[in-house]
Amino acid sequence: MNEPSRFVFLQAEEPAENLQKPPPPARNLLPFYAIGGGLLFLALYIIWRLVWFQITPELEEFRKFSRQERGYMTGEMFPLPRGWITDRHGRVFAGVRLAYQLDVAPDALRRPGEVIAVLAGVLEMPADELWDRLAPDDKAQMPPAVMLSYTVTPRQRELLLEWWARWAALEEQSPIDPTRNDVFRFTPVLVRAYPEGDVASNVVGFVTFSTREVRPMWVGNFGVEEFYDRLLRQQWVTIPFYEPFSVTAEQVPLPEPSSGVVLTIDRDVQTLMESILDEAVEEYEARRGVIIVLRPKTGEILALAMSPRPRLDDYDSVLSFLRTFEGQGWNWAVEHTYEPGSVMKPIMLSIALDSGAIDPDFTYMDTGVEYPCGGTAPVYNWDYAAHMKQDIVGCLAYSLNTCFANIAMRVPAETVRTYLEAFGFGQPTGVDLAPERAGMFSVKSCSNRSRLGFGYAISVTPLQLAVAEAAIANGGFLMRPYVVKAQLVNGRLVPTSFPQLVRRVMRAETAAQVNDFLARSMTHDTYENAEVPGYVLAGKTGTAFNPQDPDDLLDATMVGWGPVGDPQFLVLVWLEDPRANDGWASLTAAPTFRRVVERLVVILGVPPQKEADQAAYRGH
Repeated sequence: MNEPSRFVFLQAEEPAENLQKPPPPARNLLPFYAIGGGLLFLALYIIWRLVWFQITPELEEFRKFSRQERGYMTGEMFPLPRGWITDRHGRVFAGVRLAYQLDVAPDALRRPGEVIAVLAGVLEMPADELWDRLAPDDKAQMPPAVMLSYTVTPRQRELLLEWWARWAALEEQSPIDPTRNDVFRFTPVLVRAYPEGDVASNVVGFVTFSTREVRPMWVGNFGVEEFYDRLLRQQWVTIPFYEPFSVTAEQVPLPEPSSGVVLTIDRDVQTLMESILDEAVEEYEARRGVIIVLRPKTGEILALAMSPRPRLDDYDSVLSFLRTFEGQGWNWAVEHTYEPGSVMKPIMLSIALDSGAIDPDFTYMDTGVEYPCGGTAPVYNWDYAAHMKQDIVGCLAYSLNTCFANIAMRVPAETVRTYLEAFGFGQPTGVDLAPERAGMFSVKSCSNRSRLGFGYAISVTPLQLAVAEAAIANGGFLMRPYVVKAQLVNGRLVPTSFPQLVRRVMRAETAAQVNDFLARSMTHDTYENAEVPGYVLAGKTGTAFNPQDPDDLLDATMVGWGPVGDPQFLVLVWLEDPRANDGWASLTAAPTFRRVVERLVVILGVPPQKEADQAAYRGH
């Protein structure tokens, strides 16, 4: 039997990459164990501290400052100071001063009568009013705290603290609970202060404390205080602190005001205007008066004086003023309307020239009376005299009512209405003062149309008249008047959007012609009380009254500007019911105008004009 064949199988050599690799070396886990041990230790330490904190005596100290004990940690609401009001150079008209809000705990009073007697004497408040505030309500519940005053002075606070300490020392005989530390609570507040007293008081306005808001606060009334009340009004902030009843008022920080306004008013010019006006009201025995100084090219008001006026730092003075002039407004420059009289003649002259109703060579034969509406409603001159043939300069110099009634009737009624509205009459000027009246006029009847020529059948405010006349002075542009040149918003001084052009009223050539006519008329003898040597001025006086209305008082007005050609200022003087010199504006308002301009050109640095410029207007 044959043996099976023996076969030898040779295994082929495998590639090196298919060979089995040696096992990796063992990892070192020691760092991981170290980290894990550290975390475990930290967790055990935290658990131990939590357990320790639960059993340590310091737990009571922690609870003392926790929010669960609101008697120790609290957040109090405080108002930011009301925004400041300054003049154009940063001098303060309205600021703030430190005062205290006094809250009393009624349930801490053992013998309220004794305490109220002291409070009434120190706070200068009626005792019965204090009784009403500290009495229980209808449900016989005693409030936890009652606010008695928001304007406690530092001296009053000091006196009340002395009484508190004296009462606490009496222990059981004390009229208060000596164990209570919240009998009186003084919270520092900043209240309104008016360091300038009566300077620009009609512009600034005043504030009153209102409890009608969500939180009690000062609210602006009249003037800048009212117009910019939203900007100036204080905001309330929360200030957290501990143990409020043991913290002194000086330790509570109050932020600085983040808002305010900078006025265009110059305090030096304002003070000077008020001084001149006070003298004029007294000298001419006037009931009241206004002086306005503004830049005719921009509408910027440099001074807005009023006499008489209240002192803002004396609340009794404010109340007395409001009672005396009840219903007559706070700022007569923007709230009082009246028929201005002949001072409106430059406006009618501008309308007639610009509309083409007359030309610059216009002449008028004055017989002393004009019948614009046939045989009814005749118009007479102020002196009832006939001045014969006069050109435009003569009509202005002699202030002829007959001449301007004739001119007014040459202009169609609709054209007159359109121009008067363009001059801003019958509508507010938009000045940033509150409130402001609009005035009115009528062109419906023949009589009214003719009387508009010499300043009747129309009611204007002094500022409205000044702004309209400024459109003649500056070349035909109606500018919006303004008293605030910059605002402080969130701590940053932001310029306002002024000056603002409202519209062009007339052509520049017309304005130049009217300026020339007015400047020539002011060299006439009738304006000798208004002339200022060295300066070419343009202006017009006006005396108005209604003899058929016994309640209509005489109004004496003068408005003028200069230097003609490059006006740097416009001045309006208004005196109500002056008794001296028969009340004529040429004898009352005109001299006052001259006193104003003589001082104003020095303060504003307006140099005298050349002799040749002055001579060009003489002898006409």
